Amino acid sequence: MTQEPPLNIVIHGGIPMMAFGLTAMLPTGSGGWLLSMVLFGWATCALLTLIFPEMKLRQETVDLIASLSLVAITGGVASPFAPLLPVVIVITGARRGTREGLMRATAASLVLASATILIAQAPDAETISQGAAPWMAMALALHGVALLSGQLTHRWRALEEEHDRIVQALEEGIIVTDLKGHVIRTNPAARTLLEFPDGDDWRGEPLSNLLRRSTDKELCIAFSQTGHAGHCIDWSPRIGLKKSFQVRTTVIDGGLRVAVFTDRSSELRALEAEARLQHLEALEELALGLAHEIRNPLASLRGAAVELVSGTLPPDQAQRMEAIVRRESDRLDRTVDGFLEYSRSRRVEQPTEVDLVDVIDEVIDSISQRQDARDLKVTRQLDEPSLVLGDADSLHQVIRNLVINAIEAEASHLKISSSVREDFVLLEISDDGTGMTAELQKRAFLPFVSTKTREGGLGLALVRKIVESVGGWIDVESQPNTGTTFQAALPTANQTSEKVAI
Repeated sequence: MTQEPPLNIVIHGGIPMMAFGLTAMLPTGSGGWLLSMVLFGWATCALLTLIFPEMKLRQETVDLIASLSLVAITGGVASPFAPLLPVVIVITGARRGTREGLMRATAASLVLASATILIAQAPDAETISQGAAPWMAMALALHGVALLSGQLTHRWRALEEEHDRIVQALEEGIIVTDLKGHVIRTNPAARTLLEFPDGDDWRGEPLSNLLRRSTDKELCIAFSQTGHAGHCIDWSPRIGLKKSFQVRTTVIDGGLRVAVFTDRSSELRALEAEARLQHLEALEELALGLAHEIRNPLASLRGAAVELVSGTLPPDQAQRMEAIVRRESDRLDRTVDGFLEYSRSRRVEQPTEVDLVDVIDEVIDSISQRQDARDLKVTRQLDEPSLVLGDADSLHQVIRNLVINAIEAEASHLKISSSVREDFVLLEISDDGTGMTAELQKRAFLPFVSTKTREGGLGLALVRKIVESVGGWIDVESQPNTGTTFQAALPTANQTSEKVAI
């Protein structure tokens, strides 16, 4: 992983900078040219490893040697530079482990012991026994911090291994890149989903070199585009069926881009198969309903035709048979017209702004002329204006069919209301008629399902098709002998033709 420049400076130059700061604690004139040489050499090594990271130079070794040199030059355990040693040992143990930390602590203790003995042999120095206590305390401290930092490293590596196992076991593909597009890490699922050989090491490779086919372009952009959230990308593998990946790309602290992607191909194919199955079931239901609607008139036509062809009927019965033929022929014609109307695509190519209140008023005026609606009481509760997206004639057909449905349910009171919401208008048409059973409610919007006197049973099926064609939805609530309420949501005039929801 890449590291931020300030962090690099702290890692490579932190201990030397502390050493320069501790020189302020030295007595004036102590150390001499040897101290200056060690500090200068130490700073030079730190600078070189910072500028040239490829140098095979262990920073911990340089820090330990330089720290011991300063301590030995400036008085051993009593040196102001002695606190640098535990810091160096802690860093060594944390980076290299317990064994390496203990080895460095032992080496530092031996150097300190030698320095203590040499200092004690000076004419004006204290005895060796007096210097032994500080040395033992420092040696114990160095070995103690080496053990603790080593345990920390062990625990950290155990967590990393556990993290690696989790990442390796994920079914989602994970690709980690830097901001320049070079791959830092992947998991086996990523290589498997993209059909690369197992075990390929992508580290350091530009992602654009790995996904370089023309069919990989959209997927490569999704992996490299920050904030790409949950979009499905179609991808064609080298062999086999096309895949559909859902990709989510984010940038985390440290300048790393993480792309997580899953294969939704099987899920989408299952959804398509289910949709086809539902379509076939709807076609079967439609075909059965149409066959039933045609069979009854045909039976009457066949019987009347046989009677007429026989030539034995009295004139009045012949006229009656002729009337049956005309009536049943007209019924067949209306059934076929209704079927064609239902089968025709209802999507409005260029929907316009329609005031639903005007359409409702037109329907009420038209329905009031019907003989069976003379005693019907209509209550209006409308938000004005109620501007919706659609076609005036189609919306007229929707409201008219719903009102006629209430009339044929023997309703005495009809309530029509509209309320403007944020992005749709909610239309409610309620009556106190005979209502529907729970079973009939489930099938109310299917073609040729009806308990009313109208032929065909296509009214509510047409209503749903028209409402859904402009991006709305319709639902029904009903209780037997209580009444029925239809709710239809129609998108407002500033919406596009997409499905709306409360």
